[in-house]
Formats: sequence, structure tokens, C-alpha cells
Amino acid sequence: MALLAGLGWSATSESAEIPADCQAQAPWGAPQWSGTEPHLTPLGRRAYVALHDDVKLVPDFVSWSLTAEHALGCLPRKDSFAPDPDLLPGHRAELADYKGHSGIYDRGYFAPNSDFEWDARVLRESFYLSNMSPQASHLNQWEWEMLEEATRSWALTRGPLVVMDGPIWKDPVETIGADEVGIPAAYWKVIVDGSGQVAAFIMQNQPTAKGDLTPHAVSVAQVEQAAGVALPLPANTDRGSVSAVWPVDLYALQKRKHVTCHIR
Repeated sequence: MALLAGLGWSATSESAEIPADCQAQAPWGAPQWSGTEPHLTPLGRRAYVALHDDVKLVPDFVSWSLTAEHALGCLPRKDSFAPDPDLLPGHRAELADYKGHSGIYDRGYFAPNSDFEWDARVLRESFYLSNMSPQASHLNQWEWEMLEEATRSWALTRGPLVVMDGPIWKDPVETIGADEVGIPAAYWKVIVDGSGQVAAFIMQNQPTAKGDLTPHAVSVAQVEQAAGVALPLPANTDRGSVSAVWPVDLYALQKRKHVTCHIR
């Protein structure tokens, strides 16, 4: 509980469990929530782990490892969105919940499918709705996508990476669909590179132009305060400083991908 005490949080805060076979995807364990922990179901996949919020029906924490090899996967995208087979109806989002919201909300990934194009099974698992939330279409397709692309670029130059992300909630929580799937107010992402350096970002769940990531860079402490969690990170992590955005070379990423995947 030393970390929580350092953040000024109650010693009664609790931690969810990471499945034993998913330790590689969340090497420092699970986050700890301030106050009452949400009702969570751990979902261990081959290539990522999610802590699914069984009330809001989206994940509150997702973590995965990303290597250069995985960032250069060659399998083509095949949209196969599906409710999570490991969650019971009534306790999960359904495809019907997202219908009627085209152009407003997308099924926005936490662990993006393009990080998993190296294996058919892990790619298919990334399409489970338990890995998604209602994300503003012009955030999902613009600036959030830019951050995902930048992360794959960093996997080539700074990797291997551990990537974790999750939602930020504001009361009252708006919802979509008959199952009342929660709409996050914002999203956070924290990336740990191969040397233990950390980059952190927060983006509001609203249309955001694709471009410079600097306006969204924050400290780990800001993420923790906004999300109400203490994040699992290496012991020597500087939680108080805002890191400069690491150099991004999307051209080099695209070039390597074309060579690896024999794209003309």
C-alpha cells in the first residue's frame, strides 16, 4: 500500500487480479482504484489482458506488450466484431448497442487490431466488444489513431513496449444501446519503453484533429488523478513529470511494413 499512501489515497483501496497466464501482458500487475473498485471481470487473452467493467460494459484497464515484430504484422484486417463469448448476455455489450450511432460513435479499440496482425487468433480476439467503448468517430479515426500509429513506430525504435490504456469517467455517465454501454468522457494511454521511460497521454472523447500529440501529453500522476487509479509501473517511474513526446517516424514504419509484408 506504499504507492497508494504516496498518492494520498485510502489504504482501503483495492486491486483487481491479473490472470496468472497474462503476466507478460501486465508485468507490474493490476491498477489499484481509489475508493470503491468497479465490479470487474479479468479477461486474459493470448496477447492482451482486460479488466472488464461489468456495469459500464467496457474495459476499465487494458494492457499488452508490443514488439517491433508484432508492430509489423502482415495479416489483412477482417472486421469480425463480436460480443465477448466469455461474458454472459446482460453483462456485456452487444452489436445492437452500437447500431444507429454511425458517424457519432465508433466501436473504439483499447488494444488496437493493428497491433495484432501477426496471428489470426489474437487478431480475432481484438475484435471482441469487451476491448472497445463508444468512441467519438472523429477521435477514433483521427488523433487516437495517430497515437496508435505512433506507438507502433516507437515499438520499432524504443521497444519492446508495454502499453496500457483505459477510460476516464465523469458523472453522470452517458450510455448507448439497450444494454446501456457507458460512454467515456476521455481516454488515457501510458507507454513504457524498453529502457523504462514512460510517455502518458489523455484525450477527450470528442472530435480531435489528427496531428501533433504534444497537446495531449501529460504526467502519469495526471492520468492517475483523472482516472482514479494507481497504475502498475516500474518502481523507479517518474510519475510527476510530463515527458516530451518521443520522435515519431511514420514513414519508416510504413516502409518497414511494406518490406516485411511484401507490399508493392
